[in-house]
Amino acid sequence: MSAAPNPGDIYLRFNGIDNYVEIPSSDDLSVSASGELTISAWLRPDVLNFPNWESTGYVHWMGKGESNQHEWVFRMYNRDNTTETPERPNRISFYVFNPDGGLGVGSFFQDVIKKGRWIHVVGVAGSAQTYMYKDGVYRRCDTYRGPAAGGCPIHKTPATGEQLIIDPQGGSAPLRIGTRDFGSFFKGGILKVRIWSRVLQQDEIQALYASDAAPQDGLVAEYLFDQDIGDAATDTAGGHDGTIFGAKWAKQS
Repeated sequence: MSAAPNPGDIYLRFNGIDNYVEIPSSDDLSVSASGELTISAWLRPDVLNFPNWESTGYVHWMGKGESNQHEWVFRMYNRDNTTETPERPNRISFYVFNPDGGLGVGSFFQDVIKKGRWIHVVGVAGSAQTYMYKDGVYRRCDTYRGPAAGGCPIHKTPATGEQLIIDPQGGSAPLRIGTRDFGSFFKGGILKVRIWSRVLQQDEIQALYASDAAPQDGLVAEYLFDQDIGDAATDTAGGHDGTIFGAKWAKQS
């Protein structure tokens, strides 16, 4: 049992070429505002190899940042011909960055993905660790500053072997859904994007996946994408409304 879309439910569909949603920058959407952030979304890839990808074979399907101003981002890799070693077929990940970019630290899951199937994805930035959940189940954590704790490994800078430390800072970049900074675009469906200014606990994430029980404590933005008309990305929680560029309303079959 899950809160995945049922036949007839409305969602927002992205064409993988130039569709996106843009929400103006707000401190509420940055890790640095409270020191913690949780982002959840339902995601439906319609392809396993994206038509407009970047770098080593991934798309940014949601994030806050520009090419010269980095905060956080979700990625999904192509299934085939990624250039990482080892390869990362259809890996879905969540990263935090220093403002100047470079290497980030984040968490991921890497499963066999079926196109056209909905996935519930939650990325969490705590005070020093990131966490990743798929379909209500905890999958991995990583340490982005301070000592390793709770089984969350630290990451090292290849050139020096020293710990890679991230100090997330808020900036003026908007939040975009379907892309981050136009370097790549997601193809498929997205709905029920929510952001909290705190760490959601495992039982809260399980309830969110199972019954769409969204905690109101710390909920700073909510984009249900179920309105079926217009080009407004309405925030039903915090008033951070945005604009839909090209993405189309669709019904789950």
